[in-house]
Amino acid sequence: MEKKGQQQKAGRVSPLQSVMLILLRQKPMYGYELLKALREEFEGVWSPQTGTIYPAVKRLEERGLVLVEKRDGTDYYSLTEKGENELQEFVKHTPSDLGFMIRYFQILDNAAKEIAGSSPLAGIVPFVVEGPGFSSMFEMDRMTPHEKLSMLKKAREKHLTKLAFMQNEVEEIERKLHEKKIEQK
Repeated sequence: MEKKGQQQKAGRVSPLQSVMLILLRQKPMYGYELLKALREEFEGVWSPQTGTIYPAVKRLEERGLVLVEKRDGTDYYSLTEKGENELQEFVKHTPSDLGFMIRYFQILDNAAKEIAGSSPLAGIVPFVVEGPGFSSMFEMDRMTPHEKLSMLKKAREKHLTKLAFMQNEVEEIERKLHEKKIEQK
C-alpha cells in the first residue's frame, strides 16, 4: 500500500521530465538522441547522464505519457495524447510557478549575500528577475498597447544599464589580465 507522499511523488512530473516531454513533442527520439538534446539544452549548466535520463523516461512511459516503439532494434520515445495533455497543464501553470521560483532565487541570493558576503548567483538573479516587466511579461496579452510600450521601455532601460555595467566589468578584467600578461614577460 502506498503512502500519501508516495502517491504525490508518483503523480508529479519532474522539471527534467517536463523538458523531456517538450523535446519529444517536437519529434520522436531514441534514448541517446534524447540525451544529446538534453545536454544541448543544459549546456554549461548540467550534463545529463544515462543513469538519470533512462529512469526518468521509463517513469514517463509507466504513466502513459510517453510511448516506446521499437524500430530496427532501437527504442524510440514519442509523446502520447496523455503526455500532450500533461504538458499543456504544465505550461498553463508555468507563470505562477515561475513567480514562485523567481522569489525563491531572490531569497536565496539575499541569504547568500548575508551569510557569505557575496552570492554565487550575483549578476544572474538580479539581471534576470529584477526590474520592471519580468513578471508582467506574462500578462502582456492583457495590457493595452500603451501599457506594453511603457513596460518594455522601462525593462529595456534597466537592462541597458546592466549591460553597460557588465561591459565595464569585462573591460576592467581584460585590462587587468592584459597587465598581468605584460608583467609575466
